[in-house]
Amino acid sequence: MQAIREDGLRAGFPLAPLHAERLDFGLDDLHDVRSLVATGAEAGGLPPRRVSDLVVAASELAANSILHGGGRGLATVWEDGEAVFVEVADAGTIVDPTVGKVCPDPATEYGRGLYIANQLCDQVAIDSSPSGTRIRLRMGTEAD
Repeated sequence: MQAIREDGLRAGFPLAPLHAERLDFGLDDLHDVRSLVATGAEAGGLPPRRVSDLVVAASELAANSILHGGGRGLATVWEDGEAVFVEVADAGTIVDPTVGKVCPDPATEYGRGLYIANQLCDQVAIDSSPSGTRIRLRMGTEAD
């Protein structure tokens, strides 16, 4: 997976594989997103603490989709033998290239989800355009 380019939020990563597990979600489905991620992470060989970290990160992204991405999203989970991936896609657009990289001001009501994901996951990549956003989390099966 490519890293985020310095000139924007176009990571340009490929689509998730066809065998990946997918879930369309809305406000009433956050529990289902967490369950999907936990099941995929466990099946992918992550140890319990890293499963929990990936579930928290994915849950933050799903909540962001509901709040800022049109109220719905698509969660996708798969593994490749070396890592577990979670991708959350929605209709929103991210334009700030520093989003999630800088600790948010504690007095700010929002803005912690991507920061939390960056702290918990081995890699976070964002691919955003006017047609929507995909955020991909990577958690290696071995602590990197």
